[in-house]
Amino acid sequence: MLHIIPTGRMLKMIHRLSELLTQYFMKYGQATDKAEVYIYGIECFISEFIGNLLLLIVAILWHQISAMIIWTLSFLLIRTQLGGFHCKTHFSCLCLSTSIGIFSLLINKFWLYHPSFCIPTYIACLFIIYHFAPIRHPNHPLSANQIQHARAKCLRNFFVLSVLSVILYLCHLPYYSSICSGIIGSCILALMSLKKQFLTKTDMLIL
Repeated sequence: MLHIIPTGRMLKMIHRLSELLTQYFMKYGQATDKAEVYIYGIECFISEFIGNLLLLIVAILWHQISAMIIWTLSFLLIRTQLGGFHCKTHFSCLCLSTSIGIFSLLINKFWLYHPSFCIPTYIACLFIIYHFAPIRHPNHPLSANQIQHARAKCLRNFFVLSVLSVILYLCHLPYYSSICSGIIGSCILALMSLKKQFLTKTDMLIL
């Protein structure tokens, strides 16, 4: 679905629409010296909207709307505090986020047939969150207090989601699988970011 419109043309359309919206906001007193910031922010919003729309279409076709909603909430509760991989372009971000969402829908049935695998998976995710949350990014430095606060919130969200998934499982409701997939999806992005940082440091040492 992402290739119905050529990549370059779609990016130009998003950028042009962002410029038009920014010009509209400028007419109502927004600071003109922040035009590039507004354009970038609107581009991020549009890309996020397209990604969510694609996931919604897939969820409707697969009759998994409820599962997708629960996955999205679980994913965001961890992702916003844990941090993760940042793509270089909006299109690559769109592709990655959509792929993670579709992959999560596909593996939902795995957790339903093999619920015991959720336990070691949760332990691995807890290890990642405890040791690495929040993922540091060079463009967004954090103070020690901010790091501690974000990690505490991420751990709290993780435990709330874990308890909720256990309750859903005991009540024989299948939505625990969506929670598990959401937590895993956010941790996968965190591992991708850690790998990228490790390779960058390795290249710098070699140079």
